Amino acid sequence: MTFSRIILPTLGLLHAFLLVQATNSIIQYPVDFPDPKFIATSKFGPQFNGAKATIIAWAEAMASYGPWSVTNKPVIAPSGDKHDYMSWAPYQWPDCSNVKNTTALSLADESKQCNFVYRDGQVNPERSVIQDFQSFFNLSNAVLYNSIAAVLQNKTSSVYSKNVAKFVDTWFLDAATGMNPNLNYAQMGRGPNGQFGAYTGVLDLRGFAMIASGILMLRTSHNADWTAELDSKFVDWCTKYINWLDTAPNGQQAAHSTNNHGTIFVNQYAALKLIAGDKAGAVNWTTNYFSGRFQHQVNSSGDQPEEAGRTRPFHYRNFNIAGMITNARLLSYADPSSKPWNATADGATIQTTVDLLMTTNPSATGEADIQREIYPNVAAVASIYGDPSGKYVGYLNKTGFPYADEPTFLWSQPLAGGDTLGEDTKPKPKNSANAVGVEYLLHAAGVLGASFLGFQLL
Repeated sequence: MTFSRIILPTLGLLHAFLLVQATNSIIQYPVDFPDPKFIATSKFGPQFNGAKATIIAWAEAMASYGPWSVTNKPVIAPSGDKHDYMSWAPYQWPDCSNVKNTTALSLADESKQCNFVYRDGQVNPERSVIQDFQSFFNLSNAVLYNSIAAVLQNKTSSVYSKNVAKFVDTWFLDAATGMNPNLNYAQMGRGPNGQFGAYTGVLDLRGFAMIASGILMLRTSHNADWTAELDSKFVDWCTKYINWLDTAPNGQQAAHSTNNHGTIFVNQYAALKLIAGDKAGAVNWTTNYFSGRFQHQVNSSGDQPEEAGRTRPFHYRNFNIAGMITNARLLSYADPSSKPWNATADGATIQTTVDLLMTTNPSATGEADIQREIYPNVAAVASIYGDPSGKYVGYLNKTGFPYADEPTFLWSQPLAGGDTLGEDTKPKPKNSANAVGVEYLLHAAGVLGASFLGFQLL
């Protein structure tokens, strides 16, 4: 889960970590599901002006770089079909000792001739050469923020909702630019033995939770630009993609993963079910997550053994917690009577996992520069479980995290509605469907002064 800040078609291959310092610094939150009904029907007071202004600014900035398409990448998938999504495995590095004249190898030759070795947690910068992965992140965030901006305008038609319609049509539906509903070549392995997608590649489309949130907002607000025809075509595309997930070996392996891959798979699958109108399916998958794999992911102390054993345990624990929170938000939306926030694994809740991680020193594992990944998770549990002792407020105040100006403040309202950190720590209902924002603060270098942030890989 490295975060990627503004991932544009011109993004270079070198990455640096940056701290968000200004309201107009664009951040991607690829694992998030703002409650669509809450956004579409709520009236937001003046304490949310900062968040609203940021959302509109980000919606406009992102829209200026869209639309995006899988047909724009410089390398075509092995199928020869430019409509097939494609990305390279992030942790595979070339070892060309088996090839003569390696200094003359092109990327295409390297991909076919060199052996590749796996280095857990070490991202090969060649991954950024193919833009499908980054483009989908941009699309997901652009759809979410333009949808929220459209709702905030309180109009049946606006430039923001027109943007959403254009972005969805271009990426998914248009015959010239649309993506085939499969991930056969996602996080593709390379080498002389062939080039094949991996089950880990399903994670590339985890931004579907944000897309679902945006589309459901437009449906709820009866937006004129999200037409019945467009909606029907998108439902059809999502249904075909769900079928691929249900039948393809990579989809099934991702569905049965027990670590963060399995957690985030449920995020994506439940979101797709909501788009397709299968609310019962979304409830079933998220409910089964909390009664099933969640029980084996967390121990009594709140630790996550499968993530703790990775090369970047602080990072992976935070990512999996983000997925847990998103699953809880999806279930709370699909079934308001559910109580995912109260789910326990050996006595531990989502709150327990965050409490433990707050006591963990990331410097011990060489991760001091990504401590800020935990901040949004801390704000999330404060919004759900309350903060009567002020420990979450105190933790966030020490960081200087400018939450009140973040878009997520509009729907997360993490500290019981105070417009600045430290105000009003009165607990909110544990089953509040609109209370959690899943976002992270690990960034890769941006372009043109703007920055998008998103989980890059796992």
